[in-house]
Amino acid sequence: MSLPRFETKKAPDYKVYHISGAMVGLNPNEGTIIIFQDKIVPKTNPDGSMVIDTIEREIIAELKMSPVQFKSLAQIMDFHVKEYEKVFGEIKIPSFQKQPPKGTMYG
Repeated sequence: MSLPRFETKKAPDYKVYHISGAMVGLNPNEGTIIIFQDKIVPKTNPDGSMVIDTIEREIIAELKMSPVQFKSLAQIMDFHVKEYEKVFGEIKIPSFQKQPPKGTMYG
């Protein structure tokens, strides 16, 4: 018995999103990935200078899947990261400071 032929097509509302991050969760019933985009909202001071007023986190999409699909996605992503790092070197993830630097208003 031969396998059916797969065809790939884009949905009418297909979009490309550039995301800032994701929140993930997994329970016995489903895995969830929520993707978001952070947008900087500037404010203009009376002297004409600009500062960051707020950062808006816009939830773009929520993806639901079975635990098996969630794990499969994690494995294929891990595979691609390892292959990338073999060619281009380690992808460094910036670490966040646990304490404010000395000499700042909080340190």
